Amino acid sequence: MKFRMMVGVVAGMAMCATIAAAQVCQGDLSFRGSSNHVGGSIGLSDNATSFGGGMTHGSAQGWYTGASVGMMTYDQLDGNTALINGGVGYSMPLQARSKWQLCPGATLSLGFGPNIDTGAGTLHTASQTVTMGASVGTSIPMSKSVNILPFGSASLGYTRVSGKLNGTSDSQTDTYLLLGAGAGFQVSPRLVLRPAIAIAAGADLIDDTAFSFGITFALPH
Repeated sequence: MKFRMMVGVVAGMAMCATIAAAQVCQGDLSFRGSSNHVGGSIGLSDNATSFGGGMTHGSAQGWYTGASVGMMTYDQLDGNTALINGGVGYSMPLQARSKWQLCPGATLSLGFGPNIDTGAGTLHTASQTVTMGASVGTSIPMSKSVNILPFGSASLGYTRVSGKLNGTSDSQTDTYLLLGAGAGFQVSPRLVLRPAIAIAAGADLIDDTAFSFGITFALPH
C-alpha cells in the first residue's frame, strides 16, 4: 500500500519537474538579455512537497536547455527523494510577427529514494519520469518596469517507480496528461516571480494537482 501511494505521489509531483522553466512561453524570462538564468522553486501537493534549484541556458529564439537538483518530502512516508531534473525545448513565434511564443519540449526527472522501513526489511525505491509536450505564452506590459507573462501547457507524462525488498523487485507505472497554467511577474529586467498550477488528467493519482512558485534571475553577461 505504501508503494502504491508513493507511485501516486511521485507521478503527481512530476508536474513540478516542469518548474525548470525557461522562455516567455513558460512564464519566465526571455534569453534575449542574458543567455544564462538561475532559479529556484517549491512545489506543493496534498501529500508531498518538493523544492530545488537549477540553471538554464539558451537564446531568444531556438534551442534552450536546463538542469536542476532538488528534494521531495512526503507527509505519510518516512524518508526523502533526491531529484535530478533535465529538460530541452525549442522556442519560436506562434506565427509571423506574433507576440505569442510556442515551445515544444521534453523533461526527464530521476528520483533516488526514499528507503522505507516496512518492518520486514527496508524497501529501496527509485523513480523515473519523462514528459513531452508544448507550452505557449506571451508578455503583457503593465508598466515601464513590470510585465505579466501568462502561459499554458500540455504534455504527456510517464512515471515508473521501482522498489526492492529483501532481494525481491517490483515496479509500477502510470501515464497521464499534464495540463499547466500560470503567470510570471517580471518585476525587473532580470527577475521573475512565477506562480503556477498543474493538473494530471486521465490518471488515477493520489496527488493530481500541484501548486508551484518559482523565482528566476538572469545572470549578467
